[in-house]
Amino acid sequence: MLIYSKNLWNAQKERFEEGLLQIEKGRFVRLEYACPKGVQAKKKILDFGESFLGPSSVDLHVHSRGFKESHKETFETLECAALKGGVSVAACMANTFPRLDTPARIQDFFKQSLKQKVRFIPFAAVTKNLEGVEPTDWAKLLSLPIAGLSDDGKPILSEAILSGAMKATDRAKKILSLHEEDTRISRASPMHLSETSMRLGFEGSPSEAEWQILKRDLQLGSSLKASLHFAHLSSAESVKILAEAKRRGIAYSAELTPHHALLSVDEAERFSFDQISNFKVCPPIRGVEDRAALLKAVALGVIDCFASDHAPHSTFEKEVPFDQAAHGMIAMEYYFPLLNEIRLQAKMSWARFYRAASSRPSQLLRLDPPFMKGSRASFLVFDPNDEQTLIWSRSKSKNTPFEGRKIRGRILAHWIEGVKVYEEK
Repeated sequence: MLIYSKNLWNAQKERFEEGLLQIEKGRFVRLEYACPKGVQAKKKILDFGESFLGPSSVDLHVHSRGFKESHKETFETLECAALKGGVSVAACMANTFPRLDTPARIQDFFKQSLKQKVRFIPFAAVTKNLEGVEPTDWAKLLSLPIAGLSDDGKPILSEAILSGAMKATDRAKKILSLHEEDTRISRASPMHLSETSMRLGFEGSPSEAEWQILKRDLQLGSSLKASLHFAHLSSAESVKILAEAKRRGIAYSAELTPHHALLSVDEAERFSFDQISNFKVCPPIRGVEDRAALLKAVALGVIDCFASDHAPHSTFEKEVPFDQAAHGMIAMEYYFPLLNEIRLQAKMSWARFYRAASSRPSQLLRLDPPFMKGSRASFLVFDPNDEQTLIWSRSKSKNTPFEGRKIRGRILAHWIEGVKVYEEK
């Protein structure tokens, strides 16, 4: 199969160019740019004209559900959303029911997900039942083809457990993904401490709950020479700490989610009583100044990964008072368009964008470099400027504050390993 576009991503030069690609057995066997040969033979070429072609996304932070929570999401519905949202690889958190805290449960995860076209890679729990008390069998778990270890949604307050997990994942060359929250400070508050939280009558969670633990963990990681991964960061203070760590040459990676990049806490007041729980997430959506700092950080590479934090919940878990509702929101169905809106608002270069959306996550998961000769032929055909209104339908759950929102960017087609898996109707 030969495919032509006037805007084909050149991963080596990190820019779009006129080009021609060829796929055989699900992999790229030819990527030719500038003045590609053979373009004149149009009948043998799939011509996408001026549409953009670039790598599909690798999402480092997904809540797959399934198991005993199939009322929220199944691997089939998750994949359905991922195909439309431009995700070909998703790293899934360990907070399923039951938890992914034993080798047998990791094997169950693979049994349930291996039939899908999207590649789902699980994290295993750091501690049993994600309780932060007793370590799981790290050696056995890390010998399996998993992303790494994470107690996502739960901080690791024990420095002894954390340092042991750092050493174990570093030896295995896998990810230790950390949820940075000092619950002694946040007290699991459902909203960022702000004028909005006070007006709405909620005890707010200060950003200190995040950055205090982030600072501690960076210092510990630096002393052990271990690289850490920081999930869904949310505050301007955290950005400052990361920038200083980067300046000092401390190894880390960090995520930015669409909701923390595109929303601010004051928007909570626009939601009706029965919809405001769709705004509830952990860490909470913070202030305008935090949002601005996050956008600047991803544009500069201080934050180097995107992640969806896709977290489906049923209506009976969300249509309750805000302080009783489950944390989390869905993002998978419009993941790439949401990232493109971040790119535009942050004034990111395409080079920075694709590093955060695909190449850095691929590196962390030890996957092939995306969009290179010999790598898996997973890519998107898209228009980065076409505005669309978000109407969510592919996940089992509907918990999102982005319903009806207008953003720029539209996926026209999605291919995974040389097979077209989605096309806009």
